[in-house]
Amino acid sequence: MPNRAFRTLAHALVHNAAHRGDQIAYEYLHDDGRVDAITYRELLTRASRAAARLRPEGASPEPALLLYPPGLDFVVAMWACLLAGVPAVPAYPPLLGASERIAARFARVLADSRATTLLADPGVLGVLTASAPDLVLPDVIALDAEGPATPPAALPGEDDVALIQYTSGSTGKPKGVVLRHRNLIANIEGIASVFGLDESARVVSWLPPYHDMGLIGFILTPVHGGFPVRLMSPVHFLKNPLTWLRQISDLGVTHTGGPNFAYDLCLRRATADLSELDLSTWRLAFNGAEPVRQRTITDFAQRFAPHGFRPEAFLPCYGLAEATLIVTGRHWSAADGVDEEGRVDCGPVIAGHDLVIVDPDTGTPVPAGTEGEIWLSGPSVSAGYWNDEADGESFAVLDGVRHLRTGDLGRLRQEHLVVTGRRKDVLIQNGVNHHAHDLESAAVEDNPLLRPTAAAFSGPDDTVVIAVELAGAGHSPEHVAEDVRARVLAGTGVRVDAVALCRPRSLPRTTSGKIQRSLARTRYLAGELTGQVVATTPAVPGPQADVIAGFLSTVFAAVCEVPACSPTDTLTALGGDSVRAAEIAGVVEDALTLPVPVELVLVAQSPKELTVRLAALWARDGVAPAEATARVRTAMARGSA
Repeated sequence: MPNRAFRTLAHALVHNAAHRGDQIAYEYLHDDGRVDAITYRELLTRASRAAARLRPEGASPEPALLLYPPGLDFVVAMWACLLAGVPAVPAYPPLLGASERIAARFARVLADSRATTLLADPGVLGVLTASAPDLVLPDVIALDAEGPATPPAALPGEDDVALIQYTSGSTGKPKGVVLRHRNLIANIEGIASVFGLDESARVVSWLPPYHDMGLIGFILTPVHGGFPVRLMSPVHFLKNPLTWLRQISDLGVTHTGGPNFAYDLCLRRATADLSELDLSTWRLAFNGAEPVRQRTITDFAQRFAPHGFRPEAFLPCYGLAEATLIVTGRHWSAADGVDEEGRVDCGPVIAGHDLVIVDPDTGTPVPAGTEGEIWLSGPSVSAGYWNDEADGESFAVLDGVRHLRTGDLGRLRQEHLVVTGRRKDVLIQNGVNHHAHDLESAAVEDNPLLRPTAAAFSGPDDTVVIAVELAGAGHSPEHVAEDVRARVLAGTGVRVDAVALCRPRSLPRTTSGKIQRSLARTRYLAGELTGQVVATTPAVPGPQADVIAGFLSTVFAAVCEVPACSPTDTLTALGGDSVRAAEIAGVVEDALTLPVPVELVLVAQSPKELTVRLAALWARDGVAPAEATARVRTAMARGSA
């Protein structure tokens, strides 16, 4: 059955339930290997029941918050909102990271969205309320309570708000990108065209379902296209990235991808027996959401060529939430895929849209090949931000047409986009955007070691750097740097790569007193910031406390890419974050064939403390310390063989 045009995604689901109701729409792979599945008919039935309670007949379409772990319940809740014509507001659950920080972000999103209903997993809701006991929640709707099993009589229209994507809010004011049903349809049609999607596609995704790439690319697009998708948890992927590749092999997956770091993670973990791995069906491997590195592409293609992977499957792409998702994309070619500075070509703009490179100061287009700000117009572009009337910084009129000012810098080469950097104060880490002021606030707020002044910016190879001004003298540089990094990681989830310690009142400012981040970055790269730069990945070896702690120390050092780690060194001090914690858990679990929860690594922080917590966990499972130690010795012997 060929794809057909749909007014909204709600119409697409109703159509598929009527014409292919018994076909699988979604599968979910649990960490233990179990697979749940839901057909189009079952999806419509469950979503319709929730939709009736989300918006009773005659009620206005007030936003609804979604709070679920990855899985089919989140999928059903999302489709319930789309059927009801209620703006969906996906929220990150407190699963991987500081629950207090995520609870604080949730509170800010709740306040800004003014959501009147909440669809939530009871377990996740319990963690959230325990972290924020004073939080006043809207009405909670049970997903599978009794109700009409048929869709609403009147489905939403193209101009109704479908989704509010919050792109910030870790410490500052959240910004919710408003996407209407017509924005979603236009962008999904662009994705289908660039990716070559049809009903023969087979798709798998580990991407978080709470934001554009995972949500629009892998939850909404498959139903529009009428092909199945298997989902898995991002934590599952981070612990065992090769599971993703094995799913591609086992299912004959044709389309999947992720940010650049995902391919690097697979490369780092590709030490197991992969003799049965077959990637020959993988015809599109997109790479986006953060800078695309040519070295990653070439190294991945070379490493997995013996398993059938073809380098031309790579599709570098560029997009952002304000444009719904995709803006440009093209299949990679080793012959012409990079510019003279080694930057990867991200392809032409999607059909029906106009991309212009503009001088950001004058608002006029620049000649071809010249760097400028990327401006975009077309049906995928958001109408603006929820509860934000002042959108002049993000949107502008050019030749009578409203354009999105992306804040990204680039140049056009034969109508193909090459992204060269960022103009606005946003840093990207592991495919997630973080606003500079969030990092700065986390570093200096109530910090007696520092003046209330900081500048966060990107360093070499897109590392995260923060420059701070010391409050007085006599502080240990290493202690201050570790304190700054710990505060930023706890407050925002960002791993700081380097800290620049500066004298009071030495960071550059405008005449009105605002920090000039761009100038601070220029001076940092030139070695001209007045202060001492402290790299935040120490290389000090330490004594080995015992066999297990010593083994864990070697794993911490290897994953965090430092020369050595003592049993008392913390994950934070080593430059680790939740991604590295998941990788540590996966490596140790594989080596010892014993359970290693990611949460324990994040809570324990050091190899010594992790040893204590793991020994207690293993003892409860009937594994004595002597047996655990024997497994460690065996693993270490294998590693030195």
